[in-house]
Amino acid sequence: MSEPSAPEEPDNPEEHEQKPKKKKKSDLLPRVITALVALPLLIALIAFAPHWGFFLFVLLAGGVAIWEFCSILYGDDHPGGRILSVVLGMGLMSMLYFFPEHFLPALAAVTLALFLYFLFFYREQEEVTLQIGGSLTGIIYGGVLLTFVAMLGRDAGDAGWMWIIMVLNLVWSSDTGAYFAGTYLGKRKLYPAVSPNKSVEGAVGGLLTTIAFAFGADAIFSHFFADSWTSLTVLQVLILSIPANLLGQCGDLAESLIKRAHSVKDSGRIIYGHGGILDRIDALFFAAPWVYYFFLYGV
Repeated sequence: MSEPSAPEEPDNPEEHEQKPKKKKKSDLLPRVITALVALPLLIALIAFAPHWGFFLFVLLAGGVAIWEFCSILYGDDHPGGRILSVVLGMGLMSMLYFFPEHFLPALAAVTLALFLYFLFFYREQEEVTLQIGGSLTGIIYGGVLLTFVAMLGRDAGDAGWMWIIMVLNLVWSSDTGAYFAGTYLGKRKLYPAVSPNKSVEGAVGGLLTTIAFAFGADAIFSHFFADSWTSLTVLQVLILSIPANLLGQCGDLAESLIKRAHSVKDSGRIIYGHGGILDRIDALFFAAPWVYYFFLYGV
């Protein structure tokens, strides 16, 4: 015979009261503040610095991006591996920019160096493949892909600074359009398993904004800098902007996937209101190679 159960305690109405949800703090103000401070400085650097000077800026950004990527993948477990990845990555970026004909041998050397380092200085065997693969991926992703922005400015001659502004315009206008379209119109989730806050409406808004800003940038450059800028046709603008936008949005989702896989909210704290370098230029990594090769073969 089972023992009688204890009488249930009366419900406490306070336990069933739903706590008011905290209103999510908007990140629009810090984004605007950062843009007002950083954009004029960035535009001045792009327009007036020599090509090698702008590359040094890209090189520094790439080094930070590699550091952030490796930090996401294997955290603070192996600072030596992160430092080595940054050094090798910046070296590979320099090789691609100054001596592109030797890029493949340099890539092979970087791969060997990573394997040899972790072969003798690993800490946990179970983490070795993650660290080797993460370091190599971070170097390609955060360093090599970003180098295409500097190469665009170098190879486009007098119009180089305009092409840099164009590629930045393509990805950042998408971010802005997606932000406002998603905030005010977003209803259907775009890819909730990877980025729950992104919506289909935001993605479409970002695409349309990119196309509009591409036409606007081309019109401004054609009017004020006709001697340097080659005016684009309607078809060329569409071929330039649509794939760049789609690649950029995929780049944004790819970084979200990496952060979600490792339960990380922001890649870093280096940029006020924007998190880390990866959080701010993740779309640029994917879009820059497309814009570079469009310039080479599509203009």
